[in-house]
Amino acid sequence: MIKVPEEMVIPWVSDASLSELINATFPNLVENSRDRDYMVNRALITPLNEYVEKLNDRVLQIFPGKEVLFYSFDSVDDNTHGLYKQEYLNNIAPGGLPSHILKLKIGAPIMFLRNVDAKNGLCNGTRLIIKEFFPSCIDAVIISGNYIGTRVFIHRMPLEPPENLKLPYKFKRKQFPIRLCFAFTVNKAQGQTIENTCIFFPEHVFGHGQLYVVLSRGVSSSNTKVLMAKGTIAKKKGTYTKNVVYKEVFLS
Repeated sequence: MIKVPEEMVIPWVSDASLSELINATFPNLVENSRDRDYMVNRALITPLNEYVEKLNDRVLQIFPGKEVLFYSFDSVDDNTHGLYKQEYLNNIAPGGLPSHILKLKIGAPIMFLRNVDAKNGLCNGTRLIIKEFFPSCIDAVIISGNYIGTRVFIHRMPLEPPENLKLPYKFKRKQFPIRLCFAFTVNKAQGQTIENTCIFFPEHVFGHGQLYVVLSRGVSSSNTKVLMAKGTIAKKKGTYTKNVVYKEVFLS
């Protein structure tokens, strides 16, 4: 267990503490919603996809503009007898796949989820800003990596869940290969430097090196805030979090 420096901690009171975390990450969001530098230099980071969705939904509600919904087309190969109903397929939400319903707004940041066109910067983890919506595509501009400023048009494409999901059927989702990225997971944050980083730990980290990865995304402790839902230790003052390290990794 590691004690988090007091100046980095946002105290956990209740679920309402998330509002304080969001305000610390995106102060004056409405006024700065069209500022590209403001958006690219701020992010919420959390370990699991379910909390990424929760945080993205909350920030999107604050973000100005009209919400637009995009629905996926879900199918199963050889489902000739209709064994798998659309309602069931629509609720499948493994990590690495976009949601059945994408809730988006013009100006909101998104992250690309597939390696599609490396020559033009469309790779897994690329961040973009939405410029416009069209019936069959999304107009966006890249704001991270080596292709900053490149304008791209994103189309729906057939996507399959990760192999480790091991579904008993071949599932496909035709959807835009993107998700909102006001918030993203620790794994997606690897390799990125984000000037203002706020971290939400509803649970302690569970993988080797995750704590190092998430705490090293920011540029200084003064620009990094941490909200721990389970950060107390009996008879000890301060906020603590688990650091998972497998010593075997360092053995030659």
